[in-house]
This record gives sequence, C-alpha cells and structure tokens, in this order.
Amino acid sequence: MKTTHNCKLLLCIVLLLFSVSATAYSEPVPRATASPPTVTLEDGSVYVIDLIDQGNEDGKLSIFTRNSGKATPPSDAYTVEAIITNGIVAATYAGSPRGTYIPSNGYVLSGTGSAAGLVDALRIGESLTPDFPIPVLPSKYFALNGQVVPITQVNNARGAADIVLYEPAFGSSTKTNPWGLEITVEQGIVTLVVAIAQDAGGNWLDNDSRIPAGGYVLSIQADSPYYGILNGTVREGDAIELNIDNESLIQAYKTVYDAFNPKTREDNPGGWDDGSNSPYPGHRGTDQLIIYDSGYGSSTGTNPWGYEVVVNAGGKVVHTGGNNSAIPAGGYVVSGHGVMSDWLSANVSVGSTFKLLPDKKQVLFLFTPESYLDKAEIGIESAEQSLMLAKQQFLDIAYDRIGQQLASVKAELADLREQTEQGDFADFTESFAELGDQIDQAAYMGYESRAVEHRAVWIRPKETSLAQVQEHVAKLRKLNINAIYLETWWNGYTIYPTENPLAAHNPMYAGFDALEAYLDEAKKSGIEVHAWVENFLIGVGSMAGPVRSLKPEWSMISRQGHDYQDVPLYNTQYYFLNPVQPEVRDFVSDVYKELLQTYNVDGLHLDYIRYPDAGDYTNDFGYDPYTRNLFQQKHGVDPIDLHPGDELWSAWVDLRTNTINEFVYRISSEAKRIKPNLRVSAAVWPNYAVGPVFMHQEPKDWLAKNYIDQLFPMSYHPDASSVASDAENSVALAGGKALIAIGVGTNLGLSNEMLLQQIKQSVDVGASGTALFEFESLFGNGYDKALLAGLFSKQAIVPDKDAAASLITIIAEMQRKIKTIYVPNEGMADGKKYDMELEQIEKAWKEKKDGARNSKESINKINTLVNKIDADKDLNDEVKNRMKADLDYLSSILTVHLSKASK
Repeated sequence: MKTTHNCKLLLCIVLLLFSVSATAYSEPVPRATASPPTVTLEDGSVYVIDLIDQGNEDGKLSIFTRNSGKATPPSDAYTVEAIITNGIVAATYAGSPRGTYIPSNGYVLSGTGSAAGLVDALRIGESLTPDFPIPVLPSKYFALNGQVVPITQVNNARGAADIVLYEPAFGSSTKTNPWGLEITVEQGIVTLVVAIAQDAGGNWLDNDSRIPAGGYVLSIQADSPYYGILNGTVREGDAIELNIDNESLIQAYKTVYDAFNPKTREDNPGGWDDGSNSPYPGHRGTDQLIIYDSGYGSSTGTNPWGYEVVVNAGGKVVHTGGNNSAIPAGGYVVSGHGVMSDWLSANVSVGSTFKLLPDKKQVLFLFTPESYLDKAEIGIESAEQSLMLAKQQFLDIAYDRIGQQLASVKAELADLREQTEQGDFADFTESFAELGDQIDQAAYMGYESRAVEHRAVWIRPKETSLAQVQEHVAKLRKLNINAIYLETWWNGYTIYPTENPLAAHNPMYAGFDALEAYLDEAKKSGIEVHAWVENFLIGVGSMAGPVRSLKPEWSMISRQGHDYQDVPLYNTQYYFLNPVQPEVRDFVSDVYKELLQTYNVDGLHLDYIRYPDAGDYTNDFGYDPYTRNLFQQKHGVDPIDLHPGDELWSAWVDLRTNTINEFVYRISSEAKRIKPNLRVSAAVWPNYAVGPVFMHQEPKDWLAKNYIDQLFPMSYHPDASSVASDAENSVALAGGKALIAIGVGTNLGLSNEMLLQQIKQSVDVGASGTALFEFESLFGNGYDKALLAGLFSKQAIVPDKDAAASLITIIAEMQRKIKTIYVPNEGMADGKKYDMELEQIEKAWKEKKDGARNSKESINKINTLVNKIDADKDLNDEVKNRMKADLDYLSSILTVHLSKASK
C-alpha cells in the first residue's frame, strides 16, 4: 500500500509517526440523511465525518482538532491519518503509535479499519473543505473578552494593519504614531488603553505607550479590522491571555499561477502592456504569478517590483526575495508581482518543498519539520560558499571567526537532528530559530566594514526627556553610527525654543529642547548631528505650524486651486509655502539663521527642497496669484493656461526650477557665512533627468556650482540593483564636487540580506556610505543586529569632516591588510614595497601642510601608485582590485576636499 506522500523518515519521526503497515480500503462513506458533518474534496467527493475530537472507531472517519491537544491518540497499523493545514493535505501516515501531530492551523483526518483507505487515497496538496468550523489558533495571539486576536509582529515597527507586541526588550516606549490603539498589560490585567486622540490644540497625539518592566503593550494599527472591534470595548481591569508560542510545525500553501515560461502574448496576455503594445519585463504582468525553468533562459528578466522564490533541482526553496533571478538547472523560479508578490513573501521560506501541479495550474509549498533542517543546511552551505569566495577575493573579514561560527552551528544542527530523531521536541521551533540566527550571523560577518564612511540615520525626534534621548543615542553608538540627521524644522515647527513669531516650538515637546539634548549626548559619543530641515513643507494633515494660518497668502496653490497636495498613499494632505514670494524665502532663511546662530550643528540638511510632484500635470503647483502675475508680466500669458508641449511651457518650468536653485544658493551661502566649516547636504529624488520638470528639483545645478557638500539620493527600492544604479548615477552627477551617501529604506520591510546588499553594492560603485531611513524602522525591524555583525562592525569616521584623518586612516587600513591578508594569503610577495609607497602619500598630511596642496600632491601620487599596481605582474589580480578600490575611494574624498578648499 501507499504509506506516505512526500514523507522522508526524518519527517515521520519528527511528527511522532513510527509504524507503517497494510490497511484495508473501503468505498467513500455515503452522506447520511441527517446531514452529519462532512468534508468535501476538490473533485466534489464528500466524506462524512463520524467523530470530532472523540477518538477513533473501526470503520469510521474522525477529525482531531487542537481541542484534543497537540497529538491524536496512539493508533495501530489499521489507522491512516492525514494532517490538514490551511485546508490543504500536507502529509498522510499509516500507524502512529505515539499519535499524529495536530497543527494549530488545521486538523487531522483519521480513518480506522474500513475507513482507512479514504484517508490514504488523499493526495498531497489536495484541498479539503469542511462544512463545520475548525478551531484554528494563530501562531501568536492574545485573547480578550472571548476574542482571539492574532499578533503580526513582536518588537517591530508598526505598519499598516499590524498588531504588534512590544516587550521591555524593545525599549522604554513603543514610539508609535497616532494611528492606532494601544493596550498596556501588567500581570495579565489591562492597566491603560490609548486610542487615536488629539490635544486641545487639535494636534494628533502619538500612541507611544510606556512599556512596563514586568508587562507588555499590544499595539493595533488603525487599518486592522481588530481596531474597530477593540476600540471602545477594551477597558482597564480586563484580563488578557497572551500566547506567543503556538507555532505550527507544518505549513502548506498553494495558489494558481498565470503562466509557465511565457514568451509571447499568447502564452500570457496579462504580461503585455496593451497601451504600448510591448511586453512587461519577464512577461510578468500586474498581480501575476509566473513560473520559469531553464527553458525560458538564464534568468527571469523581471523588473524590481516583485518577489521571487528560487527552487533547486531537488525541489527545495534555496532563496527568497529579489527579482531577475538566475534560473537553476533542473529547478524553477516562482515570480510574483503585486498581490502575488505579497503572497510569496508571506508564505514561502527557504527550506520549503515546492511542487508544481500543472493539471490544476497551481503551485504548492510545504514547510515541515524536515524543512527546518533543510533551511539550516542551505544556510550553512551558502555561508561556506561565501567564505570561500571571500578568501579568493582577499576580503577584509574575520575568516577564523566565521569558520568557528560555522563549525559551531554544524555541531548544533547535528545535536538538534539527533534530538528530533529521539522524539525530543522540547523548544523545537525556538531551538531552530536560535540556530537560524547564528547561521545568519555567519553570513552577515562576510560583509566588509570600512573605517571611513558615512553611516547616517534620519531621525524624527519624538523624545520629550533627556533620558529618552540618552537611550536612543546609546543605541546608535552601539551600532557605530557616526552621523544623525535630526529633523529639526518639520511641519512648520521647530524642535527647539524659537523667537520667530511665525514659527513655534512644537507643543509635543512641552518645552523640552530636543535639539540641545541630542547635540550634548551625540558629542559625548562622537556622533555628528546635522539639522534636517523641510524648507517649504509646513504641514501634513492636521499638523501644521502657525505660519499656515497666520500667512494663508503664502500658500502654494495647485492648478485646481487647492492649497495642499493630496497624498493618497497616506490618505492625507501636504501643505507647502510658495517659494516664489520673497517674504517666504526670507521667513525660511530667518528660521535657519536662528538655528545656526544658536546651536553648534555639524550640517544643514535640506529636504523637500522642491515643489510637490506634478503627477499627470492636471494638478501641478505654482498657480497662486503672485506667481501667475509675475510670469504673465514677463511672457504675456497666464501660466494656468499652459500645458506640457506648449511653446512657453519650458519657460514656466524654468521659473519654478530656478526659484528652487536660487534658494539653495542663498541658504548654502548664508549658512557658511555663519559657520564656515558647516556642511550643507540635500536629500533628493535620484531621477535627475525628470526631476527638474516633475518637481522642479535640479541637484545637478547645485553640484556644478559647488553649493552642496553631500548628496543623499533617496533610493527606496525593494532590490539592490536599482539602489546601486542610483548610487552610480549620483556619483557621476556629483563630478567630484560632493560625496554620495545612498539613502536606503529600512521602512520598506526589506530582508536583512537585501538591505546589506543594497549598501554593499552602492559602496562598490563609489558611494561614500549610507543614510538609513529611518531610526524607528532601523531598530524595530532588527536591522541593527545584521549591520553590527558585518558592515558596521568597526567604528568609522565621517569621510569629509577631516580630510587628513580620513587619508591617514585609509592608508593605515591598507597597510594592515597588506600585512594580515594579502601577504599571508599569498596575494602579494613584497609587502614592504607598497607599504613605503603608501607612507609617501600620507607624509605631507602628517607634516600638516596646506590642505589644497596636499590633496593635489596625494591625488597625483595615488594615480602613480595605481599605475604601478596595474603593471605589477607578481600581484594577484584580486589584490590589485582591492588596493585600487581603496585608492579610488581615497582619491574621491580628496577630490571633494580639494573642490571645497579651492572654492
């Protein structure tokens, strides 16, 4: 007989199933006239259920749910049982002397004697639909007043529709925005409930609940359906039951796919853009799921806006995430866009077993206890391959520590395998989670950490006390962050006391000077603080500074007459001042002058240095009476009558673009007159060709005229290649006039691996470092651990603060790598020769000569040394690449320094 479907011995043992023998078969049980409970198969067959959570009887079908416990009663060889999870048959077994595991997200269908054949006839991946409710418990949940509420995140940033459990390990408070409901619990009792609320001035109040030392906070985002269920019904004094250890050991997910290896419109009509009559990249259309094998080509060719799962020839998922994936020989790539991208991301893990069901045009993914072992082995193999490649490339990483880590996890995996074979399932999922963390740690350690680079983080300060600031700066210091870009002027308010009558100290601080606190604490930790300012954006939603109500005539007006930009993504409005009016520019300039004259910040960081984006140009901005009159006086045409393609359209674009350009010139010049060593930076949209027309932002102009010291392209993409492309284009645009810190989105929910790849690939093409957006998601999503293991494992100095320090540090690092990596690993024979060459480059700087002259001399010496390296036939090619990359980076720092010194 057929004993199992897709079941290896290990899986059987893990599930406590040990005996296999022959059983008799019978025809399907007919439906009784009294309409007993039933389950319906995909082919329409109906099985009558005789017993529910009442044990087994000969010739009857039984169902066991979690109401029976975690396993069915022990059975003999005449019983066949199937595990059903998410309504899908995940495995079948004959004879379970210790009982069959009952998943928390499903049930077990059991047949004894003449009914056993019904269960054994089920196919893996087949769907079953009961006509009665099955009790299903989430892997993490809390129960309140009879309501079971699933928990979607633990100690992570709260996203749309999330329900997050915040424990003391997260910090002193949740740091959440106003849009949710929070329940504080101590000793199992609700002690505080906070919902969406406003203060007396109409400002929305952040939830931001204190996390009690002996309790926790449950945070329900407003988009969750449970917000409406709980808001107004939960009360202080209510009892709450918390369960965060209900993980199912077996999962099954399946869905339909749209096409297999599509190459023509006939293969997949949805993979073609009817508007342009051209195929989408990879022939993958909106919300589609596409299957590729090597018959399609070497890679999928998809764009960044999706999610892909790579399956090896053995049917195991070996990689998740990314796009344009290489297609393995004998394997597959499963590629999703939109809702199917989300489906893959939510349901498929490395180690899962993949099955293609072409007769139903479906894909099936199974994750079993065996998958835990597969996932660990795949992770270890990947880390070992990366370590081998790193050695071949002479990377500056801790080879011995990584090797020791991998040896340790191999031993631990062997121990866990032995425990499961012996039926020891204590802390099963927790043990493998810990093992997975250690494997990930070994992989993260394979990323190089530079001693000179930008490691910046954007922070909107919500702290209202010195203790909170100290807590956050301590976390940044531990992560080796070296620059904070602190939102200082936002929504028309300052974070410090101001005397400007049209501005105001944000009332959320209740008089607390957040800027002063950050400056004091950051200085102690050696971290720079740059004032991040929003220029003409003075309000979002109901939160707007006093200038909006006191000076309504200063508002930026859209073509349709609105004084706001609709932002559907956030279901809110953005309010801007009109930069064409001289009074507006004077007002913003005065805000910054007061800031720079009062506080010793390291830089001024310009954000929203643009107009709102133009969309489809049916409601673009700049149509206030003042601006329209100004243009009409010069050109004789009211710009509201102009549209793209009209003769005067470019003149209308230029007026707005030049207004922003001239404001950048003014602010940069004024700032440096106040603080000559101040660095002026800008956060910009990295589509430099479209930006001047679409949002009247032209950083190419600011860079060419040397008004910007650092450029932060906001490259918030889900893939690494797009981010690296933005970095490369930005480096070329800067032309040696500014350093590029690539802005990456920790708020996007990227995998750790993807975030690290975005940073690494950007550095490889010339970026001077990274700006992380933003503080809460950086730590809430746990990226700090991944960064600290490798990319940020060493402390680093800011490259453009002190050119001499940067040069001396990079030279010292190169000399160290010669002695500890290149020569010992036989990539270089004569280390002393290059050590002396490097000493010559730094000699003038140690003697503290003129900076501009030193830069010129050092750049010339670097160029000479690069030529010598290229000509050295005894030097390993990979070592050549490593040394030239370091020298190129040093040269770029000196080139920017020279451009500023010569200004």
